[in-house]
Amino acid sequence: MKKLFQFKLRHVHVTLLLAWLLIPTHAVAQESTGNPEENADSEKTEKKAALPEIKITTGRVRPGTIEDVATTGSKTDTPSRDIPATVNVVPASLLREQGVIEMNDAMRNVSSVQPHMGGGYGFANAFTSRGLSLSFLRDNIPDGSHQNNYFRTMYDVDRIEVLKGPASALFGVAGPGGSINMITRKPQNDFNLSAGTMLGSFGTRNGYVDVTGAIPYVPNVAGRLIADMEHTDGFRGLERNIVEASPSFIWRIAPDKTLLVDYDHREIKIKPDNYGILFDINSNIANVSRETRYYSRFNKTDHTVNRLGLTHNWTISDALTMRTSFVYDARTLELLRNAGGNQGNGEGISTARTAYQQFDNAGYTILQNEFIWKTSTGPVKHTFLGGFEYKNTDINLVRHTYTLPNISIFNPVVETSINGAGITRAPTFDRRISSDQTSFYAQDQIDLTDQFKLRLGIRNDLVQYSDKGFQAISGNYRYREIVQTKSLTTYSTGGVYQPTKNLAFYAGYSTGAFINLATESQALSTAPETSDQIEVGAKTTLLDDKVDLNVALFQTNRNNFFVILPGSDGIATQDGKDRSRGVEVSLGVRPISGFSIIGTGVWMDPETLANNVVTNSVLGVTRSVHGSRPTGVATHMGNLWTSYQIQNGLARGLMFGFGVTYKGDSYADSLNLLKVPSYVVLDAAVSYRIKRVDLALNIKNLTDKTYYTNPTFAGALPGNPLSAFGSIRFNFN
Repeated sequence: MKKLFQFKLRHVHVTLLLAWLLIPTHAVAQESTGNPEENADSEKTEKKAALPEIKITTGRVRPGTIEDVATTGSKTDTPSRDIPATVNVVPASLLREQGVIEMNDAMRNVSSVQPHMGGGYGFANAFTSRGLSLSFLRDNIPDGSHQNNYFRTMYDVDRIEVLKGPASALFGVAGPGGSINMITRKPQNDFNLSAGTMLGSFGTRNGYVDVTGAIPYVPNVAGRLIADMEHTDGFRGLERNIVEASPSFIWRIAPDKTLLVDYDHREIKIKPDNYGILFDINSNIANVSRETRYYSRFNKTDHTVNRLGLTHNWTISDALTMRTSFVYDARTLELLRNAGGNQGNGEGISTARTAYQQFDNAGYTILQNEFIWKTSTGPVKHTFLGGFEYKNTDINLVRHTYTLPNISIFNPVVETSINGAGITRAPTFDRRISSDQTSFYAQDQIDLTDQFKLRLGIRNDLVQYSDKGFQAISGNYRYREIVQTKSLTTYSTGGVYQPTKNLAFYAGYSTGAFINLATESQALSTAPETSDQIEVGAKTTLLDDKVDLNVALFQTNRNNFFVILPGSDGIATQDGKDRSRGVEVSLGVRPISGFSIIGTGVWMDPETLANNVVTNSVLGVTRSVHGSRPTGVATHMGNLWTSYQIQNGLARGLMFGFGVTYKGDSYADSLNLLKVPSYVVLDAAVSYRIKRVDLALNIKNLTDKTYYTNPTFAGALPGNPLSAFGSIRFNFN
């Protein structure tokens, strides 16, 4: 079956495109990227054009407000106001306004979310929220593991929803910091075509086409094709090449039944950097140009993703609906990247440098069946969710480790070939990871009155998993097996008090537990990673719907997760134990038509609770990590984005945007000896909409500030210098 999903679909893509181009073009699209209210109207219009589906919403609802339905919070059509947890929403209109083409920039709009090198390793998306790791969903379906995942683009994204805290009671495999849900664009019955391109700094260029409409001569079927190509030489030579195609179809089988078929093909080639700028013997970032490169020139990653999804929605009655989903996801990952390496010693030399060469061939199969039943017991209303899930994981993976020569941190001369002088190779592992998971879950959202609401959720995952093959253990390369069966039960509970229509107070508690099937560690864990969170907060709309304000206080714990500790020779162990507590704020203000202010902030106190004793061999420091701050986590962050679009006159459609991003200091090591400084970065945007054309210019890092986005393992990754990106977009409907 894997071969079936590994073909490139070139002929199919051409056929689909020609079919849609036969559909006549009608009126000119009239969207607004600068006015949130106009964006809400645009999104509502697109939903009206869709073939009938299970969820139907009416009225004007701005994304992210308390009336907005973010399904990530409950898997139902419950508005955010009634969810006893934080759910942040980033709509596509805001992504376009800011010129966002990658996840790191998109996540600036979500409080407490920050990029993390561990898990992404310079080529994939990895984030923490509230100081703890996040997992990924795609249309409410788990999307890959926490480590060695893939680089996500924004071309097919309708909105991004971020649920804070562990959500295993809903999704099973869910990170302790929360879940990022990528909601994709679906086929629409009315014809719409948009196409565009971007040119910018670092040799960046991309192009995309998004076409949707009813399929000619095929009754009750609509389709959509989103295709894109992207290339950048990258700052500091971190090249990226991406080709993606996502065809989808929705078939109205009957007035109460629809079938959605979607396919994703992604080819992603990225040159990773695991070093950034290294620290010196004084634990300062080396005094060198920010363009200095310590990574090996042979570094590369080649990621191919083929994902097929089938979703059947059935409206059995006004009170009862059922959804059945099937997903098969085939992925191959070939990587050659730097791994271990120390900060500079007293002679300015970085030692213990290594590289990994790894090949993963993975297949993920998921089958879900869920029903939603709305009923009443006397005056008490219930929204009941019940579900079953089966998930199979099958991964073959091989790794070799290379020992690299030492280099000077002030005048680095790095290797260009893996076969160069002074480089030795040794096998690390050759193994197969398999897992079968069977899950049952239930949730009851109870409206006791219009003011008091409760939520109760429970899930059980029966996981049978194995890790069989050869592994280098204490210098010996030998066969070993890990075979385990675990029964994991997780919960979520909470309540909401709503004294007025526009104000809700809530409190919630949730737990998480899952087996980390990541391919980065040398062996799977024999115990589940666990987490729990308690959160209290308030959600409100003020001043005649001109202000939205969400405030949350939280404490989250994470246990038994993989970490790479100093002195561990780069081997990940299940010794992680962290706690994070703090307060988050998100704010949206619309004082006048066309003017918008969006702000987020977090103040938190993340802390490592593990008692491991580790060593920094360069500095000769040995002590427990207990009480230190988790690596890569800033204790306070803030982001502000404001925009104004002229509403009248000759300049109508002209939009100006300005943003400020602040991130506090963080540490690259668990001993908290290597500090990455805080930074403030300014961005700006200007765009103009005239009939069917959008023109935009986005400028990043206005002051050309030297800053570091996040720590690596012995250094810090420099942010991009002053850069500009111009784009043009054509819209037809």
